[in-house]
Amino acid sequence: MSAFVTYVIRLPEAQDAKRAVTTGVRELVESHGGEITGMSNEDEMTVLDLIERHEDIRGHIVDEARVQAKSLCSEITN
Repeated sequence: MSAFVTYVIRLPEAQDAKRAVTTGVRELVESHGGEITGMSNEDEMTVLDLIERHEDIRGHIVDEARVQAKSLCSEITN
């Protein structure tokens, strides 16, 4: 499995500053042999938090997902 990492960056308000951050990240990744494989402009972290708190979600689903995510993370970092 390839190593993936997810960063959440709160972009500055000013358009020129946003452009500088996104350009800088792309240049940094590409200059070190990496690639950006996905990008989103939505707030998945908030959506996931709301799903986890929804009354219809079964607790074991969240628990199992956390165990699987921890396992994936340990594979990447070891």
